[in-house]
Amino acid sequence: MAVINPPAWQQAGSYPARNDRLALTSLLSYPGFLVDESTPMRIRQGVKPSYTQQQLKVRPALTPNMTVIVSAGFAYVDQHDTGGSGTYICVNDADVTLTVQPAGGAGQFRKDTVVASVYDAEYAGALSEWRLEIIQGPYAASAGATVRGTLPANAQILADLAIAPSQTSVAAGNISDVRQYSVAAGGILPVASSVAPDRLHPGQMLYLTDLERWRYGTAAGATADTYPVTASGWKALTTIGSYLSGASAASSPNVPEVQDVVIGGLRIRYFRGVINLTGVGTSAFSIFNFNASWRPVAEINWGGAAAPSAAPLRAFLSTSGNLGITGQSGTVTSIALRQFSIVDPPGVVS
Repeated sequence: MAVINPPAWQQAGSYPARNDRLALTSLLSYPGFLVDESTPMRIRQGVKPSYTQQQLKVRPALTPNMTVIVSAGFAYVDQHDTGGSGTYICVNDADVTLTVQPAGGAGQFRKDTVVASVYDAEYAGALSEWRLEIIQGPYAASAGATVRGTLPANAQILADLAIAPSQTSVAAGNISDVRQYSVAAGGILPVASSVAPDRLHPGQMLYLTDLERWRYGTAAGATADTYPVTASGWKALTTIGSYLSGASAASSPNVPEVQDVVIGGLRIRYFRGVINLTGVGTSAFSIFNFNASWRPVAEINWGGAAAPSAAPLRAFLSTSGNLGITGQSGTVTSIALRQFSIVDPPGVVS
């Protein structure tokens, strides 16, 4: 193959439909798999994403029977009869009901597949149309041994249907949603981590739907994840325990509070505010007791300082839940909690 002329949409140009399909192909997402790299005009075919992913979704009949319903939506189907022949746009503007063939007899299981398929007589066969259809799978001796039937060359898979012996209706539990999605070049692709493309172009973004995480392609040809940061919001320290004798909460704006921050899978507990202390000299002193579900399995220790002299001390959180101080060189009247944090703490602030 060589330079394709005339370019799409040139004034007074005359060209085949393939050129228009290739124009669409240039606007769609890079596929991101090794198998597609030998055919550089391939795209990632799939269903157009939508709110709660309702486009071309397969569902059972309101009263389950041997039909399924496919909702309205768009699909982009790459041309696979020959390489590099562009992408078809398939549009369905209303629910379509498809009939499932009768189930087999005893010991006959099968997997049927709902597809959006394109037939193009320019390349194969006599039909020039697209269809929503069910491709019946071969019978197998068990549900686990079933496989899909032979799918059309140009097809986007929408759902698999598990058909057991003598089955008389298709319920939601028999339908496996296997749609993949396609977006414009530069768009963020929603995809499960188990089937995510691994050869992304630099800057190509994925949203890993099962992990609630972002993944992108690097200039070096690798992938990297970005992690969402979530925070519980500040809560009163007394939501997770109680002050001990000689300790009390400072007044606003220094009321003691606690917050959990999650970065990816890592949770960090932060504290802020001031605890006022009375009668504390140089001896070890317990300040606060954490409720049972918030106590560590091993003692946690910090280096810190306390008012009025800012002299160094050791703060500890024991396995019995006591937050205390020791090693101070003189009288202590208050301690600021911003000095302390716990990585992967027990309990969850929510």
